[in-house]
Amino acid sequence: MISQAIILAAGRGKRMMPLTRDIPKAMLRVGNVTLIEDKIIKLTEAGIKKIVINTGYLGDYIQEHVGDGSKYGINIVISDEGSMPIGTANGIRKIIKEFNDKPFLVVNADIWTNYLFIDLINMSLMKEALAHIVLAKKPEYLKGDFNINNNKISEGNDFIYTGIGIYKPELFLNYTDIELGSILHKENNIGAELYKGLWDDVGTPDRLNMIRERIAL
Repeated sequence: MISQAIILAAGRGKRMMPLTRDIPKAMLRVGNVTLIEDKIIKLTEAGIKKIVINTGYLGDYIQEHVGDGSKYGINIVISDEGSMPIGTANGIRKIIKEFNDKPFLVVNADIWTNYLFIDLINMSLMKEALAHIVLAKKPEYLKGDFNINNNKISEGNDFIYTGIGIYKPELFLNYTDIELGSILHKENNIGAELYKGLWDDVGTPDRLNMIRERIAL
């Protein structure tokens, strides 16, 4: 069982302006929870005991909001990347030792989903697999990332990467790419599953409003 995760929350959120003028995107609210807290709660309920959160733009707000994790009954470690983006893969490499050479979950803060993490947490990666990621049907507002072939990712654009996956540390040590997406397009040993439930990328004010209206129904 996997018990550790990183929530990627260092994005500047430029497309969310003016909503992100004074707070980071991960601090935007849907219903009565912030995007960052929504991920913490769902991961904790699934059995995660330790979460690393990488922060950047206005990251102090996130640190003050979540604290050390004690109010959620877990351990939270903040990785401050400063005001300039360093890339998703570099952000993970920066804290890779926190995971003690064991697999970990990666979850984007800026998504909204009813995906249940418990099955992913209980998954045992095949020996040759360096990761297992969750894909969803491509929404109209995004370009696709991959296809699926024999339970692995393949070239194509039918499906979108949800920002959810299990990773082995070796994947980030085998490559020097600064972005995770670039690595996924190079590595062959990446397992995949297709999620057919609710998933949205919270990338613009319009999408945020769409999600808020949906959960208010």
